[in-house]
Amino acid sequence: MQIKISNLKLKNFKGIKNLEINFEGKNANIYGKNATGKTTVFDAFKWLFFDKDSSDRKDFNIKTLDENNKPIHFLEHEVEAILLIDGVDMTFKKMLKEKWVTKRGETQQEFSGHETSYWIDEVPVKKKDYEEKINSLVPESLFKLITDPLYFNKQLKWQERREILTNISGNQITDEEILNANEEFKTLQQNLNGRSIEDYKKVIQSKIKELNNQKESIPIRIDELTNTLVTEHNINYDELEKQKETYNQELKKIETEMFDIQARAKENIEKADKLAKAKNELNELKITLEKENKQQYVAEKIKLINDKALNESMLRNKRQELDERQLKIEQDSKRKNELYKKWDEISNTKLEFDPDSFVCPTCKREYETEKIEEIKKQFENNFNNHKKVEQNAINTEGQAINSRIKENTETIEKIKMEMADIDKKLNEIKIKTENIENEEAKNAIIDVTTFPKYQEKLKEVNELQEIVDKLISSDTSEVQDRKNNIISLINNIDKQLNERTVQERTKERIKELENEEENIANKVQELEAQQYQIEQFTKTKVELLENAINSKFEVVKFRLFDTQINGGLVECCDTLVNGVPYSDVNNAHKILAGLDIINTLIKFYKTSAPIFIDNRESINELYNINAQVISLIVTQNEKLRIEVMS
Repeated sequence: MQIKISNLKLKNFKGIKNLEINFEGKNANIYGKNATGKTTVFDAFKWLFFDKDSSDRKDFNIKTLDENNKPIHFLEHEVEAILLIDGVDMTFKKMLKEKWVTKRGETQQEFSGHETSYWIDEVPVKKKDYEEKINSLVPESLFKLITDPLYFNKQLKWQERREILTNISGNQITDEEILNANEEFKTLQQNLNGRSIEDYKKVIQSKIKELNNQKESIPIRIDELTNTLVTEHNINYDELEKQKETYNQELKKIETEMFDIQARAKENIEKADKLAKAKNELNELKITLEKENKQQYVAEKIKLINDKALNESMLRNKRQELDERQLKIEQDSKRKNELYKKWDEISNTKLEFDPDSFVCPTCKREYETEKIEEIKKQFENNFNNHKKVEQNAINTEGQAINSRIKENTETIEKIKMEMADIDKKLNEIKIKTENIENEEAKNAIIDVTTFPKYQEKLKEVNELQEIVDKLISSDTSEVQDRKNNIISLINNIDKQLNERTVQERTKERIKELENEEENIANKVQELEAQQYQIEQFTKTKVELLENAINSKFEVVKFRLFDTQINGGLVECCDTLVNGVPYSDVNNAHKILAGLDIINTLIKFYKTSAPIFIDNRESINELYNINAQVISLIVTQNEKLRIEVMS
């Protein structure tokens, strides 16, 4: 579609009282000093179609001002354009005027607002129909792209520019085709396992983050265990083991000697049997308590694991509920805005009378004035009642929406508090788990003599021992002294050996943590290697995409990715003019770059519209553009001078 301006009229528009330009669909130059109204022509054209000025502002003043910079009242502000659309004329006209009313009992008029009227091909139309017609010809977003050379690079976000360029490129090469065509991406293709590159990239990033979090806590746990280690003395543990064995052999001999003595005392056999049984039970109890000690830690850890799983499940449920509530708020807010818009449309709807309503259908004569006023009043009542019913319905729905938004907002705050409590519990579980692991390492060997069951059984053994001792004290006292001395020596050795066991287990745990830290580092390294493969794939895809895009332009080139210091790629969309960043070139080159972009957009969208070039005097020569070009040129002319090209 090709759109050109055939004729443009301005009336009382931003200081221009009357101006008519007969473009005839041709290129034109508009000359004049600053503030003579060159840009006003572009403003008028934009306002006529989109209620905005040339800077894309909706809130701007179009009224003519007096010498005190005050609006001149009772004027009609009007813009009319005859467009050539694929060679066919179509006229658009818009007029803004003030509304003045005289209240009952007063003689002076009072300003009550503005009203805007619309025409298409001289036929009055409603605003909605007017806007729909314009949008059917060329949407506002496309119009701005193909009429203003600076719009693409100065007004659009880089993400929007990138999306447009990607569409223009027509490069339909898929990720799978790139993967299949490059042997170096074979491993990456296998790792994808049906996922997209972007999803796999998120998986890798998530895993690296999780592993690094695990790795950060390990040095702290190692320090805690290291602090429990005592400074090693010059102790020969092998020699202690030999001494213990020697003492045990001697102890066996003494016990044999004592047994022989006790055997000779028949009256002590029964008590001795009970004592032996009690000692055996005491030993079995010792073994049982040590097992229970280990099981205690296992049970506690299992409980913590279950607690963690439960809380994580609760957290996921809360997060899902939070997302659902937020979505409901967004949907209700959107509906609320629609109701506001509908309210405004209803409020702005004006009653229009059909002249045939005031003519008798039989005799075809106009009713009497009284009858006409009666009919009008009936129409007005019906019209107002209908508006009131619709507005009441909007109010009812709006109140319901407000209630839902309030309820969902309060619920969201409650959910956030609950999620914070769950996070706190998960952190407590983590700390408890680490404490149990450390305690388990330190208390691998326990002192069973502190347990009530053991003390009770030991008391029973001691009581039996006391009875037996009384019976054979005369025979065994000296032997018992030797035995006690040996036991004391053995206990001292056991104490030193037990310390060694605790130390060795702590060191083993430290070594396990160090190995775990190394394993995590290796896993991170492997994941970073996969991350590098993704970056290389992205780089390859980018080069293909950039080449496809840049082949569409003559002057400008586009850089879609920027290489960071660490070698990674970050998405961007930078315009380059002869290799120089767009922001660094002068205004003339910025305009020329914009024209090159517009040329490509016209070809892609198969639509052209008049291009307005402000500050045209800075450019020596324009490209050949398949569109109408209107140049705004600063000169010394006190009044506008318009030159339409032949």
